[in-house]
Amino acid sequence: MIGSVLRFAFKQLSKRRLPIVNGKLTVSGLHDEVEIIRDKWGVPHIRAKTDYDLFFAQGFVHAQDRLWQLEQNKRVAKGQLSEIIGDLALDTDRTALTFGFARSGKADWELLGDEIKRALTAYADGINAYMRHPTSKLPLEFTLLRFKPELWTPEDSLAISRLMVWQLSHAWYGEIIKSKIIEKIGEKHAKELEFIYPEDNPATLPTGIEFNLLNIDKSLTGMKGPFISKGKGSNSWVVSGKLSKTGGAYLCNDMHLKISLPSIWYENHLKSKSIHASGVTLPGVPLIQVGHNNHIAWGMTLAFVDSEDLYIEKLNPENDAQVEYNGKWEAIKILKEEITVKGQKEPYIEEIKITRNGPIISKVVSGHNEVLSVKSLALQPTRSFEGWYKLNCASNWDDFVSSIKLIDAAQLNVTYADTEGNIGYYVSGKVPIRKKGKGDVPTPGWTSEYEWTGTVPFEEMPHAFNPKQGYLVTCNHKIVDDDFPYFLGNVWMNGYRAKRFDDIMNTMDKVGIEDFKKMQLDFLCPPALEMKRILADYKSPNTENQILLDYFFGWNGVLSPDTIGGTIYEILRYFVLKTILEPGLGKELTTIYMGTGFHPILYHSHEFYGHDTPLLLRLLKNPESWWITNAGGYESVLEEGLKQTLSWLHSHFGEKPQNWQWGKLHTVTFTHAMSIQKPLDKVFDRGPVAIGGDTDTLCQTAIAPDDPFEVKTWAPSHRQIIDMRNLSNSLIDHPPGQSGQLASPHYDDLINSWLNGEYHPMLWTDDQLEVYMKSKLILSPIKGVH
Repeated sequence: MIGSVLRFAFKQLSKRRLPIVNGKLTVSGLHDEVEIIRDKWGVPHIRAKTDYDLFFAQGFVHAQDRLWQLEQNKRVAKGQLSEIIGDLALDTDRTALTFGFARSGKADWELLGDEIKRALTAYADGINAYMRHPTSKLPLEFTLLRFKPELWTPEDSLAISRLMVWQLSHAWYGEIIKSKIIEKIGEKHAKELEFIYPEDNPATLPTGIEFNLLNIDKSLTGMKGPFISKGKGSNSWVVSGKLSKTGGAYLCNDMHLKISLPSIWYENHLKSKSIHASGVTLPGVPLIQVGHNNHIAWGMTLAFVDSEDLYIEKLNPENDAQVEYNGKWEAIKILKEEITVKGQKEPYIEEIKITRNGPIISKVVSGHNEVLSVKSLALQPTRSFEGWYKLNCASNWDDFVSSIKLIDAAQLNVTYADTEGNIGYYVSGKVPIRKKGKGDVPTPGWTSEYEWTGTVPFEEMPHAFNPKQGYLVTCNHKIVDDDFPYFLGNVWMNGYRAKRFDDIMNTMDKVGIEDFKKMQLDFLCPPALEMKRILADYKSPNTENQILLDYFFGWNGVLSPDTIGGTIYEILRYFVLKTILEPGLGKELTTIYMGTGFHPILYHSHEFYGHDTPLLLRLLKNPESWWITNAGGYESVLEEGLKQTLSWLHSHFGEKPQNWQWGKLHTVTFTHAMSIQKPLDKVFDRGPVAIGGDTDTLCQTAIAPDDPFEVKTWAPSHRQIIDMRNLSNSLIDHPPGQSGQLASPHYDDLINSWLNGEYHPMLWTDDQLEVYMKSKLILSPIKGVH
């Protein structure tokens, strides 16, 4: 009851703080008038004469709708949360400062060209213009926390960008997990837990490179450039005209990230003399991150290549400002960072040590005894922002490739389609070449023996252009076969989603928008069907357990919200796996192995996530495995898993199977940062709402091992379907809504459409805008002031 009362009261307070979206505002800093049309979904379509005014206006609308999120993102990246929240956020700040996202952002600024610096400055000027404007009122969160935001700087945007890049990079934490497992049960038994990619699941580009100039429009045959002649063979979710119902190319993308409120993404349509692009943006950062322009479209998924290593450092016992390197003591850099903590008189001082390999992270990543430093391409200076800028302006494949070459990090699968019917794919980000080993466990940092000798040449990174099969799919799965000449990594996602996509495509002659909609909401679970085959001959000696199995065997493998057999599969999978692993690893390490990260905000999961299911299937096929025998034997493992499954279902939903629908326990809550203070969760959060799927369905709704059935890890944070034959037909959706303002009608209006697999149009033409326009705001410069 108190939650409902508070929500009503706070919404009334929030109404007084909503931004002006109609009429005309005079704003200091603009050069010319800018038009901002908002459609019925709250999406701003910005028209400006210059790029400076365009990015200025983008910063302005981000601040209008997401000012609290901007502040939150900035403080997380810069290690300043404790100043407004208190010591609850101290570990988050210590971690952010140790890894140094703000330091990396400052280093990036020095590398960027004047054009990019102007864009970042214009964006910051727009945010600040909104905060300074006499009509602007701070969102409710600032009142509740009793502080005012400081003015924005370009370095704030770069710090946020660096945090995002680091969160999308992989490998260092997996090294800690592997070393813990070896320490616990020895190398022999640890080896059985290593990820083995399922042999029936596909690789994106088996031969690494595929490049075809066949069936290209004649207007492209004269394209010149450093990349047009490269390549020979391979695959990603772009579909060429030969397989589409329209005869044009399609690009589909749904990025799986942690679900939050407001959304991680903000939809924008940007138009100036040199840029015309639409898609999703990251609040705190200018440009379009994923979407399309007049000529090309691009989508992104994590590549899971290995771009990070951990090193064991030897500190000088007589001088902790030195570490050993090749038999000598070498000075390290020491920083002392002050963290202001709300409610404390004195700041907390975090001492950060940085070796030649990178920052020492042992103090903020607990659970091991060694002094560990991390070397990560995500923390090294980069011109990636310049790559994103050029991507927004790209006209063809050569421009696209030139843009990707500048994106040193993050390591992403970037898909490509253009209005001429071409499709393609390139892996962005650098991957190190190691002098020795594969960097799969922490290695000695006191010697040059394990150093990086360079990076994989960009031209030899996996890429494809117009593959013969007519489509490419990337689902974070294995990129290349094992005989690829460079080591890119060995901890991909398990490939079940990619296999499901291939299976669907193999049943269809031609595909179109309605087919893609169904694919993006597809809940068939391939490993569940495999588990049914493995257990098909098993008969339980316990009558209740056998009834449970019969429900499972009668299920069709579709994890819809109303399935009962799917519920049994998920709970049985979970408890059988824990029954097998916990006798050897213990409860804590088992949960970590199954995917729990070291920090709930900065690093909530890791690259081992999702590997437990193929491991379970392998072990069930091998009853003689040490892990099975150590847990009591094959029958004992299954009976214990069935017993725990039945007990869990009875205690949570009663004894009647008709009450065991998957959607009752598999739910999504759109969580706001203020919900850490009860009962504000009843005010700001939305949900829980029932949803289908799991980690291995095309519509991926991943569950966390420490809370195994609710969607707390990631899910589709956005969906887009781009029609390159007619860009006006393109569709998009991103929950929960455009605005972070509690009283806005666009705070949560996209949740139901997202649940139902519905979309809204990516408005592109003036005619479309006239139909769907809900408001028009003119930003006007102060005469004589620029």
